[in-house]
Amino acid sequence: MARTIMAIFVDPPIAVARLGGSNVPQDAYRWVEANNPRSDSNTVVDPWWTLEVLGDGSVEPYMPKEVRLRDGELIRPVAPFFEIWALTGEPGSPRSRWHEERLTPALLKKYRTDESALTIQVDAKNRKAARRIANPDLVYGTFPPVSVRGDDHDVHTLFATSPPGVVIPMIPLGRNIPLGSIQIIRSRPQPQNSGADWEDAVNVEVIRFRFNPGRGRIYGPPEAARKAEGDHGIAVEEVNAFLDPDAGWFGYTPLENIEPADTYDAVRDVEDIIPSLGVIDDTCEARITVSLALPGRGRTPLVAHANIFAGPPDFAPDRRPFLSLADELQDRGKNTDARSAALSPSERERWVQDLFERIFETLSQINIDNLQLDGAMPLTGRNRLRHKPISGDHLVNPTKSAMTRWDKLRNDKTLNTVEFATRAVPLPLFEAARTRHRAIQDMEALKLLIAQQPKRLETLIRRPFEVEKGESDLVSSMRMPPFMRNSNAYPLTLSFWQYKLLMQWVDWVKSHVDVKTQEGVVNTKISEHARERRERVLARLPPVKPRGRAKRRSQPQRSSRAKGR
Repeated sequence: MARTIMAIFVDPPIAVARLGGSNVPQDAYRWVEANNPRSDSNTVVDPWWTLEVLGDGSVEPYMPKEVRLRDGELIRPVAPFFEIWALTGEPGSPRSRWHEERLTPALLKKYRTDESALTIQVDAKNRKAARRIANPDLVYGTFPPVSVRGDDHDVHTLFATSPPGVVIPMIPLGRNIPLGSIQIIRSRPQPQNSGADWEDAVNVEVIRFRFNPGRGRIYGPPEAARKAEGDHGIAVEEVNAFLDPDAGWFGYTPLENIEPADTYDAVRDVEDIIPSLGVIDDTCEARITVSLALPGRGRTPLVAHANIFAGPPDFAPDRRPFLSLADELQDRGKNTDARSAALSPSERERWVQDLFERIFETLSQINIDNLQLDGAMPLTGRNRLRHKPISGDHLVNPTKSAMTRWDKLRNDKTLNTVEFATRAVPLPLFEAARTRHRAIQDMEALKLLIAQQPKRLETLIRRPFEVEKGESDLVSSMRMPPFMRNSNAYPLTLSFWQYKLLMQWVDWVKSHVDVKTQEGVVNTKISEHARERRERVLARLPPVKPRGRAKRRSQPQRSSRAKGR
């Protein structure tokens, strides 16, 4: 039986776009291991093959010379590409026998159709204000979704309006907010043996589309363009102050704290009431539906989906978060426990090392001193307060709160004492925590910690979604990760599968690692990953010339003091 296209899919199925005011999209880059031995970073960003969209809608690959994140004061937006793929096979055959193939004009022609049979539909919405006050009339987006045919290679702007039929539309009739644009890229023949550097890395024949996010603009009612009392100033430029203040978002007073705090703009008055300024932005979530109508009587179109989340810029692109979007998805996937259990001890250890490297990178970009000052919970009772404060520690403000010298969770054996803030060291808690986490990136140091203090990690690391007595959306204990917030405003934690996999490795260490406590060393061989990493770091260091003794006193002697030794 003849083969045909049995299904289609979009790669990637999920992408995060980042707003930016520049007209030039962000060049592609990848994370690589830091090549500076004197740098605290584990990873850095390195240029990678980038696609420039030409005037006719086709693309030209090029390799940037550097990673540029800004054009002057304007941030470059992240505008992801999506490829469309086909699964081909014989009708009635099992899915296991289907083959993945790039969807190209040549493949469509093979099955008696062309790009006009393809349709891409974009349904972009912003629901933040609507969710805050449970009012669906405040949703704004593409009504109806924007639909583009596969042979249309123009740029199509996604104009957001209020839902049709609402009594008081927040975006008045005749006005709109651009949420970005969509463009189907024009395919071109893939070169063969042309000598192009990108020939083996990039395929320009596959049918792909690109989402360009908004510019990062703020909108509000006319009142938001007027100067407010205090330090708030003007929230919205006058040209964007056209929203209807009677729609329900302007003047709304929340009954509880908003997290993340920067998604809610308000002015605190003398009675401590914080009514909303009615401000919104051009972030959005976009649902992509790709349809392919193949010839044949009675055949229903093949359908695939993708999702795009357009958010604010990331100001630390060379720091990997310890909790990623992929981790969240895996936490909600099927057979997560089975996949984790199938890992070998070496694979599990490699994953733990990567996790602690990511934790260090996350710590390196946050002001934990400020987080502790604002978010540390007061400590009371013998279970939380030390009998005596840590000697020589100067983290005392606020007195007897989480992570101070009175905190029973603090371990003076594993965390350096915190000095007073100085001009040279303005963030002493940050420096102390970074020093500690830099050390336990090394698996042998982490194993030594576990062997000498078997319950330390279980005590210190917060269980998934755990909230202790006395914690709220404002304050928390120093349990790891300290003082950071989840999307529900409560303490941030590892995902379920991450926590379980980490504790499985901890149990393995306890049963397999032998410690000579009197010598303070672990009797275990260095891991292959650690050995390779050590060799790469040593290879980057400049060669050291051996220092020899002078053979004859009659030779001139150079002063070591003059050389700065």
